[in-house]
Amino acid sequence: MEHDVTALIVNEFQDLLNKKARHDEKLNSLKELIKKIMDTYTGGLILEQKKYLNSLLLGNNEMFSTELNQAFNNPEIGSIICDENNMIVDISRNLISSLGYQPGELIGSYKGKLWVERPNKTKSDYGNQVEYLIYRVKQKHFDTTHEDAYISHDDKVVSVLEHRLDVIDPQGNVIGFLYLILDLTEEKALELSLTEAMDQIERELLEDGQIDLTMEMKLYLVKDILKTKEYLGNILENSLDGILITSPAGHILGFNQSFKKMVGYETLEIRNQPMTILYPTIGTHTVTSGEIITIEEDYVRTIAEMLNNLFENKKVYNFRQYFKHKDGNLIPTEVNLSLIKDRQGDIIGILRNVHDLTEKERLRKVISEKDEKINLLQKELTQPYQLDNIVGKSRSMQEIFYLLKKVAESESTVLIQGDSGTGKELIARAIYHHSPRSKGPFIVLNCGAIPTNLLESELFGHIKGSFTGAIRDKKGLFEEANGGVIFLDEIGELPLDMQVKLLRAIQQREIKRVGDNREINIDVRIIAATHKDLLEETRRGLFREDLYYRINVFTIRIPPLRERIEDITLLIEYFLKNSSANGAKTRISREAMKALLQYPFPGNVRELENIIERALILCEDHIIKIGDLPPEMVDLPQNRLQKSEPLEEGLRQVISRNRELAEKDIIVKALKEAGSNKTLAAKILKIGRTSLYRKLKKLNLEA
Repeated sequence: MEHDVTALIVNEFQDLLNKKARHDEKLNSLKELIKKIMDTYTGGLILEQKKYLNSLLLGNNEMFSTELNQAFNNPEIGSIICDENNMIVDISRNLISSLGYQPGELIGSYKGKLWVERPNKTKSDYGNQVEYLIYRVKQKHFDTTHEDAYISHDDKVVSVLEHRLDVIDPQGNVIGFLYLILDLTEEKALELSLTEAMDQIERELLEDGQIDLTMEMKLYLVKDILKTKEYLGNILENSLDGILITSPAGHILGFNQSFKKMVGYETLEIRNQPMTILYPTIGTHTVTSGEIITIEEDYVRTIAEMLNNLFENKKVYNFRQYFKHKDGNLIPTEVNLSLIKDRQGDIIGILRNVHDLTEKERLRKVISEKDEKINLLQKELTQPYQLDNIVGKSRSMQEIFYLLKKVAESESTVLIQGDSGTGKELIARAIYHHSPRSKGPFIVLNCGAIPTNLLESELFGHIKGSFTGAIRDKKGLFEEANGGVIFLDEIGELPLDMQVKLLRAIQQREIKRVGDNREINIDVRIIAATHKDLLEETRRGLFREDLYYRINVFTIRIPPLRERIEDITLLIEYFLKNSSANGAKTRISREAMKALLQYPFPGNVRELENIIERALILCEDHIIKIGDLPPEMVDLPQNRLQKSEPLEEGLRQVISRNRELAEKDIIVKALKEAGSNKTLAAKILKIGRTSLYRKLKKLNLEA
């Protein structure tokens, strides 16, 4: 019985061999016919004019060789005529029929429509689709005679042997292409059947004792064949990476278990299918690592460049590519590619070694999320040292941060006291930003910068004709600030008569425009600031006591920088981070830092900021050295005392002189920014133009 089974298998195998021999004889005669045509028209098929392209397939043309006319009339040879852009002009009826299309579905379309890896077949503008970049790369590298694969109307893969002839005009210009096509479907089917039969015979041979070979020969030969095959099979199947083999044209020939597991398909679902079943389409996708990504046209261009590189260099390593899982999600992979060639050197396939990056990408995402949490924690840790643009870690600044957050939530009037340059406006803005009024306006008025005769109009507005120059009605700053906050900087500079009017506005919550008797209700929160001791000013009769107690509901005192030396280093780091060009990291030498920490900073934080900005301009190699600091910082009285030099000035004189120098630097900088326009410079400095002229004269800067 076993002998009968073996004989049956052998007979079936012999029948397949006979059938293949007959098929090969027929196919070889067709190949020989086409080879003669290719040899005859090596330089191209000459056609008088491009318009005659669509009449080429009529056949029996006296201008053509006998062999070419025979090919046109042979039912086993398909033909396609394209113009120079590979748009189909005509196609033989036998080829259309075997592929299952109607003539109108192909004629006028891009030849890539027949490609096994074609894009969406519902799209009409085939010649301009970016997806066809991959097709064009392959066509560029394929020989004039090569195996390819077409896709039928019902999406089946059809293996073909394609021959391409240039069609040229009498001047030698390419005006089109003639493709002669042999259908290899039957040949491929026979080869597959023979392979399967041979596999069965090899298995039976090991058990069959009735073969016309000695037992030793039989066992040796069969064991050697099976051992080699098993060895290679184990390498493929046990590889952790996926292995995928495709034809040069792009249909799937083989794969290992790892690849099947990776993409989620069964063998019959993807074998001999086009690679497009595994390719992502342009659009938004979910990745197996959990991310959402968008595949754009640039991705397709990258794939095309990779394939071009593969054909030119034979191998491509560590190429990032996405494969589509059966469930639709994309698999991030790293791929090594190499060309498979036969003994004659012809390309017969592409081998892909595919490494799944899903876990690596998941870990990267987890690490990224943890990094983000670490950054948030670090921000929380450093947050006690910074609130908005206010920086400080000293106890006094921490108390200010606490008070600021508390008072911001209320509607109370706030008085901010501190020397010039300590950041009173920053404190006011922080209160505003953290208050329920943050969506309303924030209006600033420097009470010392507005001429006395214009203050009332500036604060409360005026009506047309109320004074010379009042050519139209004007809202005052209190009206402008309605629903928000008005910040009255240097309130101690207000004249006494204006203090009375301001007091009434605060108490009554209403104002009158200059020249008008109507009351205007206001909804404004007041934050005031001053560098003066207002209580002392009230004792001297320069500031109204009732106004003082009205605005002094909640007081925040900002200490001068010399009283919070521990904040200097933190402030320097902040200014360096925000001022360094192109994000370059600049450091400060030990000597320069020592000088900065010893300096009394009469101009406070503003002066420190200007000093750092100046040093960044002067320093080299991103290192601020002692020579990059202002001269008055380098030659401080305490430094001269350390050198046993006589002290020519007292502390008061030094502070006064350094205050003037700092003020001078700030004014010069403002003038430069304003292009010497004094009105604009006064606005930058937030002082009145009259005050600026007075300071220019005092500091000998009038020129």
